[in-house]
Amino acid sequence: MQGLCMHAGRVCPAARLPMNPTQLPAWSSLARRTSPARLPEPGSSAQRQARDLTFDAAGLRADLSRHWLERDTLPLLLELAEQAGLPSWRQRLFDGAAVNTSEQRRAWHTALRSDADAGVVAARDRMLALADALRAGSLRGATGAPIDTVVCCGIGGSDLGPRLVTEALGAPSGATRLHCVTNVDPVELSAALAQARPERTLIVAISKSFTTMETLANVRAALRWLHAAGLEPAQQLYAITSAPARAQAFGVPAAQVLDFADWVGGRYSLWSPCGFPIALAHGRQAFEALLAGAAALDAHFLDAPLERNLPVLLGLLGVLYVNFHGLRTRAVFAYAQRLRQLVPYLQQLEMESLGKRVSRDGTPLKFDTGCVLWGDVGTTAQHSVFQFLHQGTQVAPVDFITCAAFERSADERERLLYASALAQADALAGGDAALGATVPAEPWRCPGGRPSSFITFPDFAPHSLGALLALHEHRTFVQSVIWGINAFDQFGVEIGKKLLSQRLPGQ
Repeated sequence: MQGLCMHAGRVCPAARLPMNPTQLPAWSSLARRTSPARLPEPGSSAQRQARDLTFDAAGLRADLSRHWLERDTLPLLLELAEQAGLPSWRQRLFDGAAVNTSEQRRAWHTALRSDADAGVVAARDRMLALADALRAGSLRGATGAPIDTVVCCGIGGSDLGPRLVTEALGAPSGATRLHCVTNVDPVELSAALAQARPERTLIVAISKSFTTMETLANVRAALRWLHAAGLEPAQQLYAITSAPARAQAFGVPAAQVLDFADWVGGRYSLWSPCGFPIALAHGRQAFEALLAGAAALDAHFLDAPLERNLPVLLGLLGVLYVNFHGLRTRAVFAYAQRLRQLVPYLQQLEMESLGKRVSRDGTPLKFDTGCVLWGDVGTTAQHSVFQFLHQGTQVAPVDFITCAAFERSADERERLLYASALAQADALAGGDAALGATVPAEPWRCPGGRPSSFITFPDFAPHSLGALLALHEHRTFVQSVIWGINAFDQFGVEIGKKLLSQRLPGQ
């Protein structure tokens, strides 16, 4: 039976549903009833109803009142979620079923932020113990000198998530200097090593497969630097990988290999031992609080009714704009400099997960999936790309993300950040009309009617950041279920690696 997926020896009921969502009744109803793009008129009953479109989850709050939601739109979107089998697929995700159907693997990142699996806990404890030792100054190099600098080499999911969180949590709380190196361009590694002393420097290779050429090239260069200083490089080399045999063949001593399960996807790996830079920079308690925040959002996603479920609603809005309004991009603006790495992280999360051209059973799709995600930090972006958003011919839904504590901060600059995000959301929605009746109706003015979400997190505590990132993981999964695609394989990434190895056969 083509397209069926097995769970605990049984056929998953959701697998019997059509892979093509356009065959579902709610999809047809949305296609017939979706009105021309517009927002509720000021003072209308629709606008008053929109005031109820504010949702809370694990300390996060999202105001979705500035979206193209007619009276019947949201109920039909919720029907679509039910008809696509979202509740069943969500349960399979949390149960650790093989939701990565093309590779017959789990995508059990929710287990990484719990104590449900003994293997997960053991791997986490080994990583945290290494971070504790480094923060305490008890780990020593080949000469007996204590390690005071750590250079982590990784790329993609092995770098983006840990780098984002490490920076978002602020100044490191420990004395160990941390450098994250991702680009194979020699400039980045050279900068990381410029002030380091070889006898006090630890190299950590973070690679799931331990075949990624960019990462291994940087590690080899770092080892040559250690060797040139007369040191035995292997004594100052650790690996974090799901392929421990490859790491050992590379030259990493077995006792210095920290492994994790091969079902951990790169873009979900910050919760695994790959999150080592976070624990090193901010400590065991911060890392555990990060996991707890993500787990709190997991519980919301699993238990909240669909109509109040924040990742479900955000995912459905993504489907609405891509498939029923033909919008091809979404912009994300974090009004917080600490979140300047958020957009690159989300680009990988969404565009690797949703950039698929066939359904789970391999049938070519005749509708669009995913969109181009782009953005920057506010208020910087207001002075560059916002002209396009306000008056361009292409409409892009916007996510404004900022810290709720900024609204009443003692620092006027943080209050300015919060007020700027809110003003831009109102400007996109209302256009020049939001300024009042005194604004002349001239063709070069801003038209308004452009949709956005206003998402706040309470503070920069690890718990809040964990919830924020888990929210985006789950909204991405929701869209993949509606579209009937596998969010967890990435053959478009693998092909480039294979062609590179053919061009560089000696590597």
